[in-house]
Amino acid sequence: MLLEVRGLSVKIGKKNIVDGISFSVDAGENVAVIGANGAGKTTMLRAIAGLNDYSGSIFVDGAEMHSMTSLLRAKRISYVPQGGAVDGDFTVLQFVELSRFPYRKPWEPLTPEDRTAVEQGLALTETLEFAGRRLSTLSGGERQRVVLAGAIAQNTPVLLLDEPLTFLDPRQRRTVSEITHRIVESGRTVIVVTHEIKESLLYSTRILALAGGKLVFDGNPTELEGSLILNRLFGLGSAEF
Repeated sequence: MLLEVRGLSVKIGKKNIVDGISFSVDAGENVAVIGANGAGKTTMLRAIAGLNDYSGSIFVDGAEMHSMTSLLRAKRISYVPQGGAVDGDFTVLQFVELSRFPYRKPWEPLTPEDRTAVEQGLALTETLEFAGRRLSTLSGGERQRVVLAGAIAQNTPVLLLDEPLTFLDPRQRRTVSEITHRIVESGRTVIVVTHEIKESLLYSTRILALAGGKLVFDGNPTELEGSLILNRLFGLGSAEF
């Protein structure tokens, strides 16, 4: 059990946006988190990443998140926000190198281990050819792959991706989904918040469905297609996605 979430709740004002969610994830799983807008998906993901205050417990590799420093947390979980937004006009190589921050002191040169991790991130996302280009010169799909390269180079056992397919065309969505699959094949765990049901059914090993801040489904894609959950969440059958 790599990640365990127990009774996770996030409150904004008097409202529980995430309400008592519990689940566990093993190493090497590709987990999609689905649900209608406002279901609590992104809030849950940000809480797991340590970016939202929460009640309950989150364990990564047996260690409780509340007890971790930010740097220790960054060695266990990497987080890619919706849209893969990045600040600063770095080159692709510079951006991916920055992802090694949990393992280096400020201004310290990269070690051979750092360089290997960076090369693996670029290779896995097929972005090595962009290494010398500025992020501002890349398309949305190319930039998303570079952000994923950074998350891979961070070398964490758990990667959290929030809507990585947003604003991408069908070809770019397929490419990013295939990269996610490769990350899982490398032995890491990926949890993806997504509205792309077709890609979830095709690439995920497991699906979590949220409604009203609660976990209403936890199972594999085949079980989801055979249930009434899609109709409950979206008012549509699986054949309509």
